[in-house]
Amino acid sequence: MKHRKLILGTCIAVALAVGGVSVTASAQVAVEKAEAKRGQLDCELELNGKVESLTERTYFARISGRIGEVRIREGDPVKKGDLLISYDEAELTKAQALTELDAEADLGRYDDSTQTGEKMQALYGEAKSSIAELDRQINDTEAVIIANKKMLTERQGEFAARAAQLQADLACCTVGEDDDPEEVQEKRDCIQKEIAKNQYDQQYDPEIVERQENIQYLEYLMTNFREKRSVMESQKASTQMNLETEGEKDMNEAVKAADDIENESMLQDYETASKGIIAEFDGVVTKLSVSEGSEVTTGQELIQVQSLTDTAVVCYVNKYDIINIEEGQTATAHIKNKDYACHVSRIERKTSDDGATPGIRVECKLDGIDETDDSIILGIESKIDVMTAKVASALMIPADAVYGDDECEYVFILEDGKVVKREVVTGTRNEDSAEIVEGIKEGETVAWDESSELTDGQSVKVK
Repeated sequence: MKHRKLILGTCIAVALAVGGVSVTASAQVAVEKAEAKRGQLDCELELNGKVESLTERTYFARISGRIGEVRIREGDPVKKGDLLISYDEAELTKAQALTELDAEADLGRYDDSTQTGEKMQALYGEAKSSIAELDRQINDTEAVIIANKKMLTERQGEFAARAAQLQADLACCTVGEDDDPEEVQEKRDCIQKEIAKNQYDQQYDPEIVERQENIQYLEYLMTNFREKRSVMESQKASTQMNLETEGEKDMNEAVKAADDIENESMLQDYETASKGIIAEFDGVVTKLSVSEGSEVTTGQELIQVQSLTDTAVVCYVNKYDIINIEEGQTATAHIKNKDYACHVSRIERKTSDDGATPGIRVECKLDGIDETDDSIILGIESKIDVMTAKVASALMIPADAVYGDDECEYVFILEDGKVVKREVVTGTRNEDSAEIVEGIKEGETVAWDESSELTDGQSVKVK
């Protein structure tokens, strides 16, 4: 401290006096004086920094295509809603039309696959149900054929038995000793007629004919049923191989859904791209990566815009000053000979690794910036005064009036032309004033001399 140096100077003066140099004890030292008063004590910390934007937007290409028009250059200010970059309209329209055709083709392939699957399922179901029905018809027809054949056999058996009986009767019908030959012959003729009729009936009996026709028709049906069954077996085997599994159906549905999402997303991207790159806020172009007519790919960086209204003075504070800084403290930034109100909005919880800007990054956000203010230039250097403390009713004296050594701090109270040394406890201070917590009262007068050290009880005069 300045007053500690004065103590050393006083010791040297005493040594000179002991060595033979005379000092006039009665000489009065001219001092400064001030009354201890209460008031607001503000403490500020001056920092150096640069103006930086707290909001930036980097625009990337949402589609691949050709850039049509570029309306800005790096460093240009932009307004919210300004068109910055547009795509080539003709190429954009063509790409959009191709995407719509792709979407229609995807839908056609899905519908074809679905219809084919449904057709195979229908044919398989038809074959499966037809085989079951044909098996039932074959079994029923076979049973009817067997019944008709049985009845035919029984009917034919009746005629065969009758024929055998007639043949036996004919064999027994002979002329005996007592028989009239004419009567026997007449009887034999009757039996012969019965045999002839029996033979005719065996072929043309209505029941036999009906049974034979039924059997013939039923056997025809049986042949048709078996042929149809063979066809249905082939149909079942061929369609079964082409049936869609549940997994394949799910996969087709998933592919369709993915294609729909992709096509819809691409069409939305084309729709957005047709409007161009629009500024989302007032700011300045800090980076431009494309030019008119250049080809870009999806995801390629196009332009970067930083806000001119959401800005801060960024400082890098050393480990000694950071203890006095807290978020929320008010500050004043000096930019291009203008003062701006701001506040400490962010303190990084790490030190900078950049050798060029050592310290801890502190952001002081500028409050109420008007977009028309052309003094705000990103990257411009700025001085900033941070209000580190504010005591509303502090008992204050000039900071120069406070002395100190290794043991304590003290002041000199002015009483009847003399100064009285008194120990004090100080609180908050700035370059001009110091808060006295203990040691003196409001209204007391302190004295000090900037060029020499005062002593307890020394006579002084006020400048």
